[in-house]
Amino acid sequence: MTPSADSAKIIRLKRPRHLSQAMRCETAFRLILSECLEDVAIHHDAVLAGDATALHQTRVALTRLKAAVAFYGPMVADSEWTRLKAELKWLSGHLGATRDLDVAIENSLGQPEERMFRTARAEAFERLKEALQSDRYLHWFEGMWDWVGSGPWTARQDRRAAQRRAVPVSVFHARRLARWHQKLCRKSRGLQGMGKNKRHRVRLASKRLRYAIEFSEGSLAADDYASWRNVLKHLRKGQQILGELNDDEVRRGLVESADALEQRARKRRARRRRVHERKRKSRLLRHAASVYRKIAG
Repeated sequence: MTPSADSAKIIRLKRPRHLSQAMRCETAFRLILSECLEDVAIHHDAVLAGDATALHQTRVALTRLKAAVAFYGPMVADSEWTRLKAELKWLSGHLGATRDLDVAIENSLGQPEERMFRTARAEAFERLKEALQSDRYLHWFEGMWDWVGSGPWTARQDRRAAQRRAVPVSVFHARRLARWHQKLCRKSRGLQGMGKNKRHRVRLASKRLRYAIEFSEGSLAADDYASWRNVLKHLRKGQQILGELNDDEVRRGLVESADALEQRARKRRARRRRVHERKRKSRLLRHAASVYRKIAG
């Protein structure tokens, strides 16, 4: 199947998203997830063509998707999501590897390592293209649409599950945003003294809360949402700063990885050279011995 045929098969029509305070949680969840999947489909061909911006937007859409699933938590967690999440991790790995190199190239223009990053990016992009054109990707994408519309989470008949699906978003979003905000405040204490792993977790929690606030627009009263909009402004700035620190860490890791590969390559070349020299020495000595045996007559 050609890329264009794949794209025609997976793209859904773009629908406007508008949450309202009285909307049921299951309806809001479907709208949010549909928007994320539509964004992935819309950028599909551009990513295959090598567009770095489209690749970034695809990663954002998938991060928003994961944030929405986490936000709605127990309402949607089921065995099918566990399977789809594992496939999403595979896809995100390919997208992330290529995106990290795009950022590294942008931050290394004119520097010695730029060429190395461009070579690595070309290789990573070929692997990404292969993934995006595979049956595995297409099955995942179609599986996501099926899960959003009619996955096991939609058919649970117990009272608690039905109540979760029917809760108005104005109630659920207000409670859930407050909980995520409290968790982030706890995680971010002592930020200056944190190691890179803890700091990275703060960054991910910031990103999830940011997306949760963004897709909560319309679900809360205007005055309530105005206070979250102020939090959102600070989250974007904090995410930018932590993102720059993360980019530096990733770039450093790529350089160190490339250095390690080069060192291993040098060791392999040195071993081959020593083997070659030993064989040459042995051959020349055999030849010399043969000559001197003739001299001795």
